Amino acid sequence: AHRNNNLHSLVVISPDPAAGRAVEGCQAHTTLDDFKAMEGHQFALMKYGSSEALDHYARRLVQLIFQVFPSMQDAPDQFVCIRPGNICLPTAATLLADRIQKTLDVPMGRIVRGKALTRDFATLDSAEERAKAMQGLFKYSGPQLDAATAVFLIEDTVVSGSHYVETQRVLEQVGCPLGKVHCICIASLEGLSAKTESELNELYFNPRHPDIAQRLIQCLKDVTENSDPTSRQVKFILNSLPEERFGEFACAFAKEELEFQEWFLLAAPEDGLDLKYPETFERLSASLKQAQAKADITIVGTPVASLPSPRPQRGATKTWAPSAAQDGELSPRADRAHGASCAADFVTVYVRLDELHPVQTNSVP
Repeated sequence: AHRNNNLHSLVVISPDPAAGRAVEGCQAHTTLDDFKAMEGHQFALMKYGSSEALDHYARRLVQLIFQVFPSMQDAPDQFVCIRPGNICLPTAATLLADRIQKTLDVPMGRIVRGKALTRDFATLDSAEERAKAMQGLFKYSGPQLDAATAVFLIEDTVVSGSHYVETQRVLEQVGCPLGKVHCICIASLEGLSAKTESELNELYFNPRHPDIAQRLIQCLKDVTENSDPTSRQVKFILNSLPEERFGEFACAFAKEELEFQEWFLLAAPEDGLDLKYPETFERLSASLKQAQAKADITIVGTPVASLPSPRPQRGATKTWAPSAAQDGELSPRADRAHGASCAADFVTVYVRLDELHPVQTNSVP
């Protein structure tokens, strides 16, 4: 098991794109600064759960999958899409995997994560720290795998490759040869600091930006219909904002619909984030309790974590629910061959980089 085993990315980000290694399916090599300028805003929105941005990248990954696996159109049952590990709350990668599996209509396997990390993985400094954090963290759940089945893990980025390497080990243990394990991702970050991932994540969501409170409120409203907020959104809000900015967020949060506040605060305990960040969680909970008492719709003193189930569904109020499906939104497969056209606008987005550093696309039979 190793980082570059059957790794297929839409783009390779490295200090010297001209000297970058050949990557199957790669559309472009670029520098970090160029990627930030061309894709940084949309990439950050995707990482923080924007439904529109997730659809944007899922379409491009579907195209990449058809390039890498041309036989999928004729024999879809010989492939399994692997949903990456999470605890309970979704991540950008799990949301991408859900969209892609629905579009391709192939079997789905899951990497089951057994515990929460004590630190944000994107902020870990070294490959050694990341590999240690991953040891024994995953198990596989899903269709039986064998030598005839090709599996592909969906990721947003691969940096040190610790998640992917640990996933390979788990899949090999359940009967899938390493040669049949693939990783499909948006970006492979090579020759860069492990903290570069965190830098990309916060390009638009800078915790010290004067508009960060409103940006966070909006990104919560932009998540996928009937979904929880992502683990990244919850952790960032509860742990990454300096005091002044958290105070601004708390004020803005308290002005939102009660259903919206409940939706967010009921999600945090799913990943144990209410216990991990008790002070900020309680501050947001207190404002909700006050609003509930004022509206006389709940018993005073009821803990937020104990509010009635099921959790309020997004779309319950007209004031903050996202609009209906837009043109071009992903839908279940109607014609597999149509997937070949899914990423036409990706080529447009990266045309300058592709002209500078074109890469030959290879495929797997």
